[in-house]
Amino acid sequence: MKPPKTRLCALWLAFALGACLVDLDERCSEHQLYDAQNARCSCEDGFGLVDQVCVACDANEVTVNGVCECAPGFARKQEGGACEENAALGAACNDDSDCTSEEYPGCRFPAGSGEGYCTSLDCESSADCHNDYGCNTREDPSYCEQPPSGLGAACSSSDDCADFDAAFCESVVAKACVVSDCKSDPDKCHGDWVCCDIALLGDSLCVPPTQLEQGNCPAGGELIPRSP
Repeated sequence: MKPPKTRLCALWLAFALGACLVDLDERCSEHQLYDAQNARCSCEDGFGLVDQVCVACDANEVTVNGVCECAPGFARKQEGGACEENAALGAACNDDSDCTSEEYPGCRFPAGSGEGYCTSLDCESSADCHNDYGCNTREDPSYCEQPPSGLGAACSSSDDCADFDAAFCESVVAKACVVSDCKSDPDKCHGDWVCCDIALLGDSLCVPPTQLEQGNCPAGGELIPRSP
């Protein structure tokens, strides 16, 4: 004998209501929060993913896109090493002769600015750069291009980013200041960072190439190519 339809409806409704009451963060491990946009768990601020476990960041590190990276003004002298103060990178300069560090011998000038900064030359990708500098291969020699001011700064709303070049707060996942509205001008993205038009956010953002998945933007975004 089939159960009455009203009973089936009641059972379905109870299940649906129960699902709505589930704390989504409970599905995640310790020091993780549920990322509803990408339907996955991500590390809390101050923690980074290591072997699928969120571990506390070390001294002079901050959480960037779910992993621990060196804070601005710090860099690793060797892969896997501690983040050490790195005053030579980004030091003010007028020409190459002012950049006495062997690691950062090139003086480069941001567009529209008269103040140069010391940086690395002959990079192949952002993996060769420190502190969110992006590898600019459109010039010869290539160099690690300085990130926009405020990039990666913690925020809860765009008001926290208003004084920076990275003036948009990505408050859903990264909770950090980023460069937005790059769809009309992908060259707003520094170095080899790319412009992704992300419909779920209703905006286009500059993201590091490491966030691309097989060449595709995260969250189903559309990759906006630079002008030839």
